Amino acid sequence: MNVNVSAGWAFLRCKWINNTTYESLTIEPSDLVLNRIDRVVLRLDPSVSSRNITIAVKKGTAAATPEPPELTRISDGIYELSLAQIAVNAGATAITQAEITDERPDADVCGYVAGLIDQIDAANLFAQFQSAFDQWFETVQTTVKSTTIMYELVHEYETSEDDEDEIPIGIPTFNSALDTLNVFVNGMKLVKDVDYTLDSNRNMILLTRDLDVIGTPVEFQVLKSVDTEDAESISAQFLQLAQEVQALSNRFGGLTLMRVSQAQYDQMPSHDSNTLYIINAEV
Repeated sequence: MNVNVSAGWAFLRCKWINNTTYESLTIEPSDLVLNRIDRVVLRLDPSVSSRNITIAVKKGTAAATPEPPELTRISDGIYELSLAQIAVNAGATAITQAEITDERPDADVCGYVAGLIDQIDAANLFAQFQSAFDQWFETVQTTVKSTTIMYELVHEYETSEDDEDEIPIGIPTFNSALDTLNVFVNGMKLVKDVDYTLDSNRNMILLTRDLDVIGTPVEFQVLKSVDTEDAESISAQFLQLAQEVQALSNRFGGLTLMRVSQAQYDQMPSHDSNTLYIINAEV
């Protein structure tokens, strides 16, 4: 009365789970008279006490005409995807492949990950950017006299040892007194002084709970500020970047641009010949 969930990645509400080995799940004993349908689900629990994604069996109700259990999908709360239905027939003492219905292709209850990474239409990007930026910059020059402009630095890290709890931020210019730091593990944002503490002297964080899976992705996002007196030079840099994008569009005849990390590129099952992949450089 067991089922195995094979290794793989899943994505729920901007959160990742990486199942690196077979996950064995036990199905509860069958009813002696009535049939039952269980579900194998991925369950995201974003509450502070849990903050994880688990693989679980959701037991159905035995009935003359059984139905699979409803998935829990609470706004800002527990959210479930169904990987499979398990038919637990009356008096059954074992589960065979015939009793398992794969629900991953069903977009209503699960669905495959598609369009995960932003795709940019380079042909229209320049015009859209220049129009929006001109309006914003005019507002900055005429109405905003004393403020700051924020820009983002990102560093991606993967654990290489068991039970890592000291993770380098990897952004040398990070200033803990002036900058804003956001930390994500497997796509889930950590809470400072709850999930980690900051060691500014060594430019790293100390996790309250070890990361025990090699290859766990950790992302650092640093938001830095620049005084508006430097806004004109920043404007020139942004416009130069937009012009380069426009030049790429003209050169490559409207190819789709896709920004990916090296790890995301390597994990793709295939690469589209009409897509230009831009590998993000680590900071």
